[in-house]
Amino acid sequence: MDRYPVLPFWLAGQPLAVALAQVVRVLPALHCTPLPGAPETICGLVNLRGQLLPVVDLARRFGWNAPPLALWQPFIWLTSSTRELLLPVERVEAASSCGVADFTPAPDPRVPSGLLRGAVRSGEGLLLIQDVEQLLSQADEDRLEALLAAREAGDDGAS
Repeated sequence: MDRYPVLPFWLAGQPLAVALAQVVRVLPALHCTPLPGAPETICGLVNLRGQLLPVVDLARRFGWNAPPLALWQPFIWLTSSTRELLLPVERVEAASSCGVADFTPAPDPRVPSGLLRGAVRSGEGLLLIQDVEQLLSQADEDRLEALLAAREAGDDGAS
C-alpha cells in the first residue's frame, strides 16, 4: 500500500485527521445530553436512531482549550475496536490520501505522543493523525462502560 487514506479536520485551529477506514460518516451538529459522572473527555451522549453514542471532547483529551459546541458544527462518527463514538470538530475537509513515504508513524521519536497514529508532512505543513483507539483512556473507557451499563439497567448512579 503506497497511499494512506485519511479524513482531515480542524479542531482548536489545528489540522488533524483520522484514518478513513474508521469513519462511518460525517453528521451535522447533534444535540448532546450530558452524562452525569462521565469522564471529563466525554461531553455526553447522542441518541442516534436508538443507539447511544458517546461524544468525545478531543481538545480536552489533548489538553487544549475546548471550543463550545456550535449550531453548525460537524460531528465525525467513528468506529474503534470497542465502540462507536462521535467527535465534534470545527470543520471537515474532503477525504484525501497521503503517500506512505510522507507518513511518520507513532511512536517514532519525532512523533512522541501515544494519542497519535502518526504525522504526515504535506505542502501545507504537518497533519497529525489521531489514533481512534486512543480517543479514550482505559480508565475513561471503563468508567463510560459502567455508566452505560447502569443506564441500561435503569440506575442513574445516584444512590
